[in-house]
Amino acid sequence: MIRPCFSLTFANLILYLSVLTATVLSPAYGKLITVTVSQEDNFRNLISSGIETTVDQIPGDEVYIDSAGGNFQTQYEQVKSYVDVGADAIIILSDGNEEQNKKFFEFAKKVPLIFINAEPVSDLSSMPPNTLYVGSNEVDSGTMQMEELARQANYRGKVALLIGEATHPAAVTRTQDVKDVMSKYPDMELVVSKAANWQRNQAYKVVTDWLKQNIEFDILVANNDEMILGAIMALKDAGRDPNSVLTGGIDATPDALRSVASGELNVTVLQDALGQAKSAVEASYQMMANQHVPSPHWVPFRLVTSDNYEQFLKD
Repeated sequence: MIRPCFSLTFANLILYLSVLTATVLSPAYGKLITVTVSQEDNFRNLISSGIETTVDQIPGDEVYIDSAGGNFQTQYEQVKSYVDVGADAIIILSDGNEEQNKKFFEFAKKVPLIFINAEPVSDLSSMPPNTLYVGSNEVDSGTMQMEELARQANYRGKVALLIGEATHPAAVTRTQDVKDVMSKYPDMELVVSKAANWQRNQAYKVVTDWLKQNIEFDILVANNDEMILGAIMALKDAGRDPNSVLTGGIDATPDALRSVASGELNVTVLQDALGQAKSAVEASYQMMANQHVPSPHWVPFRLVTSDNYEQFLKD
């Protein structure tokens, strides 16, 4: 894997990648897969590491991974640079909106584009040739999560909801999943919700404020694990026993699995970062070989509770 440890100007990025490409394309080397990640966090880093590990198993091939620091224009310029230096395939984890993401499609005329984890457009069937989406069906994630929390709560209770980035497709779908499940059970009520942008520290602040406002809730559900872990920290720091509230997240990150093991987190849903990474790399090679790859490629979610978390720790 090649990841710059410093911020590169675009001119220097092109020079850096040109030297790398010249090395990779020499007779002793093979393919170059480039990756752009919208911004770094624990889950995105798991995907990046999975891509790195998978490509590293192929002798002679290289992977270059960089973050756009949350700036779409930076990410667009990164992709353009990758195309300019002759990358063989480009994997994109974008947080852009639909109109922004469509701007990437022009590059598919020159190189395979594999979008991962965040759906680039709402109608995946409209994606152009030489593009692919690899991810997990978000309708399953929030539905699994909330159905299990509802079951553990005997289908009654006041629910507080932490939302990821308000316009992010996964956050929108997971939030709707929660509401759809609750609508089936008349004794369940959504009492408060707020965006915490996938971040542990923001969720901590949000839940701390709710507790100061004396908002009552029995179930605390979040669109991802980072937020629910921040929420649990807020409960503990406020002197409230986390076990007095049912808690649920999504991703089954290592930190979340440890929280399930400790008895503090009741539910998470495995979003298989390694599975998505492996599938994206495998699809990259198939597309480089001009093979047909069906899109979208779904990597299944899996429910994780105190009954089965150990098998995921072993994984």
